[in-house]
Amino acid sequence: MSTPRQTVEPVDEPSLPTTAAVRAAQRKGRLTLLAIVAVCVLPLLAALYFRFVSPPETAAMVGQPLAEPLALPFEMLQGWDGAVLEHPEVSGKWLAIFAAPGSCDERCQHTLYLTRQARTAQGRNMARLERLWLITDGTTPAAELLAAHPDLLLVKASKASDTQLLALLGGAEGRKINLVDRRGFLVFRYPDDADPKGFIRELGKLIKF
Repeated sequence: MSTPRQTVEPVDEPSLPTTAAVRAAQRKGRLTLLAIVAVCVLPLLAALYFRFVSPPETAAMVGQPLAEPLALPFEMLQGWDGAVLEHPEVSGKWLAIFAAPGSCDERCQHTLYLTRQARTAQGRNMARLERLWLITDGTTPAAELLAAHPDLLLVKASKASDTQLLALLGGAEGRKINLVDRRGFLVFRYPDDADPKGFIRELGKLIKF
């Protein structure tokens, strides 16, 4: 009796990758590596380029920082009505102080307008800054001028300290815009005809602190 012959099914051998497939995988790997290198190296190269080859232009400072902050002697100041002036440490505000006669010529009016616009431009931070006009004589400013600056605080110096205070603020003829920080220290000084855009920009950065 014959034994039935068993049929053996052929087993598929795993196909080896073709040369083209290998090259494609290698190319993909190189591209991936190059992409990783680019992500890591290009920012460094860009930084080196802008640092040493073509540095970006930096805006010149409009104001002059004082080498050593000076404590403003508030005891030498008083409100126009004789009231005691509130110290920034109490109010938590920066002060922009401008000294000029009460008659206020065209140049004086320009400076008052400049400080008003700079304060308004600070938006929600405008409450951090208060404008003070130190009147260097006994002249009361015109009513229409004061009406145009409702936020302006008029102050005067005591007679005994008038000269000393004006010297501290840049001199009677210096006509500077003096910036006092919230500690009561004079820290920056600006010309009364400062560039508006630069003045607004620097003021915005300073009063945030």
